[in-house]
Amino acid sequence: MQRKAITFAILTAMVGVGTVLSGCGEQKEVTSIASGNSQDQSSPFETKLKISMFNQGTFNAAAPIPPREEDIQRQMLEKAVNIDLEMMIPQSGQATTKLNTLIAGGDIPDLIFLKSRADLAQYYDQGVLADLTPYLDQFPELQKRFSNDSWEAMSYQGKTIGVPGYDNVNGISRSFFIRNDWLKKLNMEVPTTPDELFEVMKAFTEKDPDGNGKNDTYGFIGGMNKEGNLQTYGFDSLMWMFGVNPPSAIDVKDNEPVFLFTDPKMKEALAYINKMMEAKVVDPDWVTMNTPDLLDQKLFKGKVGFMIRDARRLEPDYQQKMKEISGEVPEWIVIPPMTGPYGDQIVERKSFQGNSWAISKKADKDKIIRILSMLNYLFTDKDAYPNFAYGIKGIHWDLVDGKIKNKTSELSKEMKEKYLWVDHYRMPRRGDDAEYFSFQNPKTAEAFENNQKYVAATLPGNLLTEDPNDSLAADRQRYINESLVKFMTGKEPLSNWDNFLNTLETKFDMQKYKDSVIKQFKEAGLIK
Repeated sequence: MQRKAITFAILTAMVGVGTVLSGCGEQKEVTSIASGNSQDQSSPFETKLKISMFNQGTFNAAAPIPPREEDIQRQMLEKAVNIDLEMMIPQSGQATTKLNTLIAGGDIPDLIFLKSRADLAQYYDQGVLADLTPYLDQFPELQKRFSNDSWEAMSYQGKTIGVPGYDNVNGISRSFFIRNDWLKKLNMEVPTTPDELFEVMKAFTEKDPDGNGKNDTYGFIGGMNKEGNLQTYGFDSLMWMFGVNPPSAIDVKDNEPVFLFTDPKMKEALAYINKMMEAKVVDPDWVTMNTPDLLDQKLFKGKVGFMIRDARRLEPDYQQKMKEISGEVPEWIVIPPMTGPYGDQIVERKSFQGNSWAISKKADKDKIIRILSMLNYLFTDKDAYPNFAYGIKGIHWDLVDGKIKNKTSELSKEMKEKYLWVDHYRMPRRGDDAEYFSFQNPKTAEAFENNQKYVAATLPGNLLTEDPNDSLAADRQRYINESLVKFMTGKEPLSNWDNFLNTLETKFDMQKYKDSVIKQFKEAGLIK
């Protein structure tokens, strides 16, 4: 995929970053917070500023905000950049209403956490948010903290209008689970290709791997959500073996958008799943699997040999559920994804950076610099990192043999509840930080680490915003989802694939959608 990366001017030999502030037309230079700054270092800013933060990025909206004298993380932020921080935590489900009320009343928070790129673009179009492009070159460590993919998501109309909110977690929720005890009993190896996987699933279904003399096991189970979408329920992971996926899987190749849900390789992926259906290696209950909890119940019962589930199902509490439900703890292991016919080996695509920090357009240059300095400290200061990612030293974490040890899982229920408010500050935790999750089973941490190798880049289709003039958008997507399910189940023969493509063009105006995609990709610099 050819992509125009968002570039930033990286300043070298950083001891302090020269920051230009303006007042009454004059410029003066101050030093912003660099990533190596110790948490005990005094702020370089002489004048204290009041900063209001609308924090719907908290990991626990129900947790109360503690008094300032008890709020260690807040004290650290205030001291680092000499601010008086006033944080608002909207109640779950009420964030948009609360924020819109504040905006309508002219009381726009200085720093706003937004959960989607659509919200970021919308508020910028409404004149609520500032353009951060002129300031970001002064924060090279903050720029390096997030990937180009994440920064691209902050770009809109050629400007950078936000800072990435926090890392999404990849490489854990869509792990490839297989019954190793069944493999051993049937004298089979861990599959590495789609063909090998099919033979394993067929054996799991037909050769009584649990030895109970009954025909009650299956090779695989997946599902789809209540809207009929196949994503995240297992079947999409099988499709990735062929390098394709349902909407909004759109790539860019040779300066053209590639719609993976209509790509010829999708036909091959559907043929593979249809082969599974015809061989009856898929648990027929898959049609009712429309929530993650239902799939978990299948995992616990131990009658399916291969599934796509969260690696944390290896943790002790889930192992206990397996024992309670099935009477045993099956030897589930997490394996690498199969390598498909075109060389694709994908556990999942890196999650799109939808969440962001935005700054009010009402903020003057001094305040914008101060807020960016605070974010720079929050996300890049190595000494401060465990205090935000894990919690309070001596309670949630400590140094053990010179290494940081997350002790959160060891806390009593009372202690966890007493310090729920530390969840308001966990945003800096890295998405690949196994210590943050405090895994109790080493196999979980191993699976998480190994899966990182197979997290592919974010697809550019995630950058797209819906065309308000596209009246057929919802019907088109519904038709695509329904057609994919019909093809893979055999209700619609794959010989009708061309009819499917033609119907998209004639009845659902696929060209209008393509034109919108091309226009937005050109604006983003992804195609010429």
